[in-house]
Amino acid sequence: MFKTSYFADQRLEIVILGPMRGEENDSSIQIRNALKEILQDENCRGYLEKYGVTEANVSITFPEEWKGSSIERDVFSKLDTADLVVFNITPRAGETNPSPNVFYELGLVHSLGLPYLVLVQDEIEIPFYLRGIRCYTVKAFEKEELIETLHPPIENFLSDNSPFSFTENIITRFYEGLPVVDISAAVGLATGYYMNFVRRILKDGGFISHYPDKIKRLIVVRPISVFNTYEEDVSAMKDKLIAAGYELILEKLAPILSDKDGGIWFEHINGTVIDIPRTIYPLKRSPRLLSLRKRMDQAYHQQDSQLRVSLLNEAAEKLVDKIESIIKYHIRNDSERVRESLLEFWSVDQLVDRIKQV
Repeated sequence: MFKTSYFADQRLEIVILGPMRGEENDSSIQIRNALKEILQDENCRGYLEKYGVTEANVSITFPEEWKGSSIERDVFSKLDTADLVVFNITPRAGETNPSPNVFYELGLVHSLGLPYLVLVQDEIEIPFYLRGIRCYTVKAFEKEELIETLHPPIENFLSDNSPFSFTENIITRFYEGLPVVDISAAVGLATGYYMNFVRRILKDGGFISHYPDKIKRLIVVRPISVFNTYEEDVSAMKDKLIAAGYELILEKLAPILSDKDGGIWFEHINGTVIDIPRTIYPLKRSPRLLSLRKRMDQAYHQQDSQLRVSLLNEAAEKLVDKIESIIKYHIRNDSERVRESLLEFWSVDQLVDRIKQV
């Protein structure tokens, strides 16, 4: 399974959003102080060390500290690279309703499929759109209570084997696991790959049914980087396989009556089909990555080039993360049975170990 890529840039960026109360925003300050202490916990620190995230590369900020000329631009720019967004939807003193600006920002986070948590003070009615979805109540925004409330979800967020999804929201539930931003864009590329290769290989009555001696399973291999070329990543994958004593065999299967697109080329090792999706590499031209690159070209100086590259790579990795969920979405909703149990997803570095187990 493709792992989550929140820490691919070896940084942890947490953004706190809530009603703005000037520079002395005590609730946001208390949330940050609690988060800092939680991250010093032995388990949490161990996860961060595993990902190569040092204390110097942990950032916890909120809008009152940002000095840009446009609040909305500051917020959108921070969300573009945030690993986790913590919302405080408690109304300002003397008011009964949460800030509409905060809800606008929460809707944006839900649409983008970003990880998030929601905090609200006791006795405040939780809007029905948020009930039961990552919403935590506190009696007061005091450090010790916030630590007790936030410690379990933060540790789960950092864990590499947590069963919880921090991107799930009412929108992703409606679209069966996909945020709005993924209903188009990268989804189109993954959909084409599913229809033109995965489905043809694994569909009942497809090539696996006609050639069971040739096709036993399909491993989809994650691109090393969409900023590479397809040929570069395939070459690197083959080098690793050869070094381990394996060689990919290229074959073409003859057309079958149930497939109108003719024969199919594939590479395999003893019936295990191995494929890096060529169609995913145009992600480097996706509007989300291009706009992020443009903003970074304007914002980062030469000495920040390494940070710029790492942030771009992480943004690309997050798009690649969607491949598995989109393909599985299509399998669940296909009118014909596709053998999902014979489909696996691994990285180039994981591939050799998996082949040894087959």
